[in-house]
Amino acid sequence: MIIGAQGFTIRDYAQNEADFRETAKKLHDIGYKTLQVSAFGDIDPHIIREICDENGLSIIITHTNPQLILENTEKVIENHRIFGTNHVGIGMMPQKYTGSLKGMRAFLKDFGPAADKLHDAGMKLHYHNHGFEYEKFDGKCLIDHMAEETDPAKWGFILDVYWTQYGGRSPQVQIEKMAGRIDVIHFKDMKMHGHEQRFAAVMDGNMDFVSIIDACEKTGIQYAMIEQDNCYDRSPFDELKLSAENLLRAGCTF
Repeated sequence: MIIGAQGFTIRDYAQNEADFRETAKKLHDIGYKTLQVSAFGDIDPHIIREICDENGLSIIITHTNPQLILENTEKVIENHRIFGTNHVGIGMMPQKYTGSLKGMRAFLKDFGPAADKLHDAGMKLHYHNHGFEYEKFDGKCLIDHMAEETDPAKWGFILDVYWTQYGGRSPQVQIEKMAGRIDVIHFKDMKMHGHEQRFAAVMDGNMDFVSIIDACEKTGIQYAMIEQDNCYDRSPFDELKLSAENLLRAGCTF
């Protein structure tokens, strides 16, 4: 299984071209070869691709602004062709759709034409979960309704194992339930700080990553992007390095 860096982890160091040049070099020096573009500043896609190429980084997937996906799908397609990836990610459904089965169905309906256009261009739209998708409606979690009501050829899932755990479901069970729907997964760990749940470097917290990795391998997931929403008092580069070291020892590769 190939591990890569989720750009959201180093977003504060990718808000302009100069900073991203330094960041890409740091990721390369750690050993990373793959990247998810997410929450970057207003940097020309050609420049992002150029910097990635200079540092041996392949762009695997993105998190793309939902409004851009909805209103200018053609621009999204153009940008992803520049990046060299067919995987278009959406980080979360906009707030107005959350909290009900009706809202989720409105989200799928509104974004359906964009998913169709992406599919026609040889691309796929991938949905990234948080915790709220594990609220139950009509006896099933919202994420299960989403999986059942979307075309696997047009909709994939970027399963976030932290938020799945947070939502009360075993990540390995969710991975197995979604076999064939996940091309890229998000690895992040959870630890306790007093009474507070916190993000942690992968395999430096309490989640069962041996079982998670095993489920990923059994279901054929190729890429795991390492994400840490908050690194607290530590450098995100140090946390990405620690996560990589732990996962390499567990049998993953760059």
